[in-house]
Amino acid sequence: MVDQDVREAREKIEEGGIVIFPTETAYGIAADATDPDAVEKVYKAKHRPYSRGLTAIVDSLETAKRYAEITEKEEKIIEELMPGPLTLVTEKTEKVPENLNEDFAFRISPSEVSSELASEGPITATSANISGQETSYSVKDISEELLEKVDHVIDAGKLDPSPTSTIAEINSDEAVIHREGPIKKQELEKLL
Repeated sequence: MVDQDVREAREKIEEGGIVIFPTETAYGIAADATDPDAVEKVYKAKHRPYSRGLTAIVDSLETAKRYAEITEKEEKIIEELMPGPLTLVTEKTEKVPENLNEDFAFRISPSEVSSELASEGPITATSANISGQETSYSVKDISEELLEKVDHVIDAGKLDPSPTSTIAEINSDEAVIHREGPIKKQELEKLL
């Protein structure tokens, strides 16, 4: 279904555009997470306050290491739990634009489409909705207002709703949970 569609979407991302795509949980908005202008378009399209930074999807640990200062403990967690429902908040390198987030919060997605779109570098991983509205599990659920602002849509039909990822940060031997999800604090701390 997707090859040509994904190629077109990736081209739009490389040109600084924004696209709607299916993730393993819901529909998301992808843009080049290293391009401050593309990141800006995502905030504007969603009416998202800048105080709520954006998370990213990367295709591998190697890619993550180019954009994040990853500690040994974080690396262990990434190797054990990614791809999976975990977004890890790490210290960013100078390659990450100021307007993405004050940190580099990323996940490696088990979704083939997400991986393919992130194969040239990190993409934004925010849900395809106007800020504060319901999560979208089909393109039909996405508001017209948002659809008019994107450069490409990959429609994979209705997705099975599944819980959004746990967002966690590792401080020495403690896991700080920023958003509850399938992976629990105890599971992370066991790995530390």
